[in-house]
Amino acid sequence: MKRKIAIIGGGIAGLTFARCISDDYETHIFEKKQEFGEVGAAISVFPNALCVMDEIGLLDSILNTSGKFENVYLKTDKGNILSKSTPKSDYPVICIHRADLHKILLTDINAHLHIDSAVKQLTNLDNGQVEIIFENGKSSVFDAVIGADGIHSIVRKNIINDGDPIFRGYNIWRGVVKTDFDIGYASETYGKGKRVGIVPIKDGVYGWWATYNEGFLKDDEPEGTKQKLKRLFGNWHYPIPELIENTENILKNSLSDRIPHKGWTKGNITLIGDAAHPTTPNLGQGGCMAIEGAYLLAKCINKYGLSSKAYEIYEKYQFPRSKEIINESLKLGKMGQITNPILITLRNFFFKIIPSSVAMKMIDKHFSYRVTELKI
Repeated sequence: MKRKIAIIGGGIAGLTFARCISDDYETHIFEKKQEFGEVGAAISVFPNALCVMDEIGLLDSILNTSGKFENVYLKTDKGNILSKSTPKSDYPVICIHRADLHKILLTDINAHLHIDSAVKQLTNLDNGQVEIIFENGKSSVFDAVIGADGIHSIVRKNIINDGDPIFRGYNIWRGVVKTDFDIGYASETYGKGKRVGIVPIKDGVYGWWATYNEGFLKDDEPEGTKQKLKRLFGNWHYPIPELIENTENILKNSLSDRIPHKGWTKGNITLIGDAAHPTTPNLGQGGCMAIEGAYLLAKCINKYGLSSKAYEIYEKYQFPRSKEIINESLKLGKMGQITNPILITLRNFFFKIIPSSVAMKMIDKHFSYRVTELKI
């Protein structure tokens, strides 16, 4: 009889794990929402995650549904170019709609799918199994539980219980919009306590995000989201105002993360993705780390079974890498959100004088990581 694994959370991390785990296991994915799906926003997938998609046979599907960008510009709000970089790797740098990536991961997946299944309680049993009690009153017993339930993880609370995520002082709006132009590059624009990022998806479709220093989940009323964004960014360089104006659905979140914390496993319960190592999005590595970690944990289990050795090797490699990215992303966010005019001048000057080769070397240490090549 196959041993049974429960994956809590049907997002990118959970689906990737399900696709990487051996068919020797019976896999169940539990999603708390009424359907499996993702929000209407863009996600960058860098070479360090695309190598996993290549390994599991999904690379072509992803490349056919995404947009590549070869150049990345940093700009001022008036459009002055601070720097230009050109990522070079064995895999492209791409951007894809989160819903499209999710759909690709979900298609023909070898797992039992369960909706409306929010977890209420987890209990490690004496025989090594785990009992799950759901909010809907149902309960089940599994040989292992993988917590892939995001930054507000109920599974993490059962293992680490380190309280609420840490709000970092700024909120983010995100949107995806079809345009009648195709600028063909990605950019990040810096202002005073606010930023805008633009990434090409495919065929004139762009993803964009905008940040602003304000209170936790501050309401956009009474002026309304679009009017507020036009007030904040309406005089910024082309095509920022146009992208905002033509976006139908705009999402808003507060930027939060957690202090890196070891000890992701308790018995046969362990964590992946944002449940293990949530990060601010300033390096664009949150989804990539979720993919890496899901692959690595599955690889460890495939080799060593549902054992403490498998969980220990997984965390041994994934924790230091995720810690470095979390801390670097936090610092980059602080730099991007500064409001002091003198510090803004110094920041912009720094971006302008730093050689492209140096900037690319800083990025390449993340891009060039190949979790598929780890010897475990």
